[in-house]
Amino acid sequence: MTQPQNDTDRLPDELIENLIRSLEHTKEEECTCDEVYAVVDQYVEAEFRGEDVQRLMPLIKQHMELCHNCCEEYEALLDILEKNDPA
Repeated sequence: MTQPQNDTDRLPDELIENLIRSLEHTKEEECTCDEVYAVVDQYVEAEFRGEDVQRLMPLIKQHMELCHNCCEEYEALLDILEKNDPA
């Protein structure tokens, strides 16, 4: 294994910690970003209605806990619903 030539060749500690955390939480059954994007609107609407999304869509919930991009998509959709809620 070669050593980094300088500090710019090293991975930031935060990136390494995120990678380790992701590996620790890897499950035998998981879903992909494409699968999450296909149902994230349904997930957000169910959560907005107060349904137990952890029970209804556990793999989607698990994926979003680990995937920053999918979580951002979820948060953006949830924000839209909350801003347009007449209540």
